[in-house]
Amino acid sequence: MAIPYDEQIVFTPELARKTVFKDILPAKYDGWTGDNGFLALLLLNELAKTATAGTGTGQTQAGIPKPIRKPEAAALIQAWIAALPSHHEMVSNNLHPYLWSENDQEVLQSSSTKNIYKLLDDIEDDFSWLDEKIFSTNRDKFPETVELNGEFCPCFNAQGFTWAMAIAASRSVFVDGSSQLVPVMDMANHDDIGVEEVRGGYMGTFGTTKGIVMKTAAGRIFEKGQEVLVSYGPKSAAEYLLEHGFVSKAARSLKTSVAEITFAIDQEDRFYDDKLDILEFETYDNAPMEPIQSFDVVSEVGRDGEPDPAMIQFLRLLKLNSKDAFLLESIFRKEVWEFMAFPVSEPNERVVLEAVIDACNKGLRGMEDVEVEVESTADNDENENSPASLCAVVRASEKRALSRTLEFVSREKEALDLKEYYQERRLKDLGLDSNWNPEDAPAGGNPNYPDDDEMSFGQTRAPGSLDW
Repeated sequence: MAIPYDEQIVFTPELARKTVFKDILPAKYDGWTGDNGFLALLLLNELAKTATAGTGTGQTQAGIPKPIRKPEAAALIQAWIAALPSHHEMVSNNLHPYLWSENDQEVLQSSSTKNIYKLLDDIEDDFSWLDEKIFSTNRDKFPETVELNGEFCPCFNAQGFTWAMAIAASRSVFVDGSSQLVPVMDMANHDDIGVEEVRGGYMGTFGTTKGIVMKTAAGRIFEKGQEVLVSYGPKSAAEYLLEHGFVSKAARSLKTSVAEITFAIDQEDRFYDDKLDILEFETYDNAPMEPIQSFDVVSEVGRDGEPDPAMIQFLRLLKLNSKDAFLLESIFRKEVWEFMAFPVSEPNERVVLEAVIDACNKGLRGMEDVEVEVESTADNDENENSPASLCAVVRASEKRALSRTLEFVSREKEALDLKEYYQERRLKDLGLDSNWNPEDAPAGGNPNYPDDDEMSFGQTRAPGSLDW
């Protein structure tokens, strides 16, 4: 299946910025919700237009009458909007964590190292700004509720924006550098085996038309009338839940488990400005690093739990202090990030590993605490897609990843004396890593360096002993 890029039927952030909301949003508007926030605005606009289409004389149709569509494209979009699960349906069936009850969201937050509260805060902050600056100024164009399919649906209000964000997160695909929502193609369900992700490609008679392509993997054949499936991509249990509202079979198997741990440079660090300067200008070309970073820790069949080298590199810089702080001098500024890819000193390496151990233990303790609170509910819940059951799956996956990483790092901490540190590497680079041996000194067989008792180590002759 292939759909060409056409603003009449494909929803993109660019369509929202440059066409539909061009004269309404500030030119440099950049919400906390990113691409999905723009897709949510397009969804609400289409909901308002669809619900008020064909209104009687004297009544104003809601929404922004853009983009201009051909009748057949307009009919397709209206049918698609009417087929989407409503806010009431998604809330009553717990179809997405954004729309769960506060209690269930609290359990999820304690069951994962992902920060769902930050996602919800981003949604709330963006809506508050949009409501104050845009929605509330013209309720004819941006109604709070509309009636569709005989049901009153929230539209340009907090519930409606959250609903639209859930739809955008669960149904959009990341293609050609941005999230895009493709009606009809968005209805394809996920499978782990024998399918591919939706991606950009070319189509048409001559293969020159650019668009979005959905293909099956080689060797898989679908029969007539059989449901066509796609892959939503390699994601952790928490990512599947937060984006799509379910956990895939592959993520449930725990063959690959992923958790997230976050570190930040302390603003009270006496070398904060130096470290910030290095992250901003001396790390990766055209990609400055923020002083707060999140990293995945993974437990996977065939892997020993070794953490991401980039995380250890960041932590070595974060923990650089005391006698190692000389590396922050300007003379090393262009090289210091490269130095951090290898052990700096035994004290530095110890505090780095202890930081990872503390982060893993903190995550595990939080999950164990919530597990005690909800254990009876989860055990008696036979619905594998209920919030309690989904949270239990996420906890099991992330606990496995954290435990595996904790085991590896604890072993590393016991072997600090076996590592090679900066001073040893530097001496080796300068050829000064061998022990001095008097028998190898040049004085013994070189006439330019006579064997003289007046000479001391590092000298050719004692001061003041020159015989004129």
